[in-house]
Amino acid sequence: MSKKIQILLIVFMLLAAGRPAEAASPTSASVSIQASATVVDKSEIELITVKNMEINASMAEEGRIYISAQRNPHAGMMMIKGKAGSSFRISFLPVAEITNTVGKGSLFFQYEVYGYENDNQGASEPIDAAERILKMNKEGLYYFWIGGRIDIRKARPGSYSGEFTIEVEYI
Repeated sequence: MSKKIQILLIVFMLLAAGRPAEAASPTSASVSIQASATVVDKSEIELITVKNMEINASMAEEGRIYISAQRNPHAGMMMIKGKAGSSFRISFLPVAEITNTVGKGSLFFQYEVYGYENDNQGASEPIDAAERILKMNKEGLYYFWIGGRIDIRKARPGSYSGEFTIEVEYI
């Protein structure tokens, strides 16, 4: 019998409030990304948010921000605790729309997810959005790093909100 859980990464981005859209420059924006885990089906899997993704406007190059899930220390990090040596499958949508909650506009965040059985971000491997079978280590742990790309050139002032869901299923 398979057990499913979902990891919901809630994205909150605060962009230069109080300025006309034309005057707001990406370098004056402040941005924060937070993650939380929600267990949809109570199972033997525990989800732990180890570190939220850290983004600030000074990271923008030509109005775009890129956080490498494999190399950037600002990437988010999550850990799954489960049955030692067990196989599981993950799936997710690689792009999420992040909408302005106080005005017009939306942004698209293209997520990048890397994973590894040990806490070693540099050794992690890309996990594409298609369902992929992975395996817990001998301690029953598996680590994920989350980064991605976002274009803030057309961002309007306001608060932006969206979510990213990873589905985890024992096999």
